[in-house]
Amino acid sequence: MDMNEYDKEVVELCKAMNLLPGITTIESCCGHGKRPYHIWFTAEGLLHLPRLIYYFDVCHCGFGGWRVIAHTDCGMSPAVFLVEGPVGEDAYWQSEAIAQLLRREMGQT
Repeated sequence: MDMNEYDKEVVELCKAMNLLPGITTIESCCGHGKRPYHIWFTAEGLLHLPRLIYYFDVCHCGFGGWRVIAHTDCGMSPAVFLVEGPVGEDAYWQSEAIAQLLRREMGQT
């Protein structure tokens, strides 16, 4: 997906997530101050998830209210994952900080 199609508030975190091996973002929405911040992504396998999930934990990023959720549809399609964050401005600046942590993890500071 072309990054120009993303809400500007999610671009940096999507780019940082896509740096991680086996992780590909597929859809996103900043929530526009009304709904939670969301980034949907796929993982090539479960072994690719811990490195990403680690940085959404309050112990490692310093921000509460972030989580990674696995889900499927009524047809039991392969699992997709969702990063969910808070609503509004806090989510926007926190996502930038988490993106910076992920870039540092990948040696891209």
